Amino acid sequence: MSAQDDVARFAALLRELKERTDRSYGSLARRLNMNTSTLHRYCAGEAVPVDFAPVERFAALCGASGEERLELHRRWLRAVAARQRPRPAVAAGGA
Repeated sequence: MSAQDDVARFAALLRELKERTDRSYGSLARRLNMNTSTLHRYCAGEAVPVDFAPVERFAALCGASGEERLELHRRWLRAVAARQRPRPAVAAGGA
């Protein structure tokens, strides 16, 4: 599995949890004490939080079960590790 896949799977679960609520990104972000665009970047897979605490609070607000929280933690760990892996160098000259 590629690094991008790990981040995408984490983001997909965040989106799934968010979609079960009747709350907007803005509403959830205010309750989490974070910027709306930050929360949206997490759910879009454009960023991964360096700390699990906001993810745990997000899961609680979205009514995640214990099993879902464990899976979210597993996916977060993989996504954080994926973001820390060095990216392959692009060959010069577009080859």
